[in-house]
Amino acid sequence: MAEHLPNAMTNDPLAVSDLADELMKAAAAERISADEINEEVASVYAVIFEAMHHREGNLADDDLSEFDLLAGRLAREGNITETQARDLVERIGTDWETLLNEAHFVKELEGKLGKV
Repeated sequence: MAEHLPNAMTNDPLAVSDLADELMKAAAAERISADEINEEVASVYAVIFEAMHHREGNLADDDLSEFDLLAGRLAREGNITETQARDLVERIGTDWETLLNEAHFVKELEGKLGKV
């Protein structure tokens, strides 16, 4: 799989999320259901992330997981805490636009609750 991936940055969770979305659209075009894919792998995002991250066969022990990278980026760009970001990734998945919208909602809700 790693041989067929584009030359995208391996530490960019948004690029991985985009590739996962493209994979699911291509599968749907071939009439492969998401349920079929989910029976085989727990997370398409995680499979693509691992393939990109280890395309050279390197398995560094100190690498952050794909979810750590995604949660970190979400925390920074959504201006929320790491804990909140991890919770969103665990509950929502890896769709970047949805995650970012939810992060903005969390931040807005915090602002409103803080004014009460």
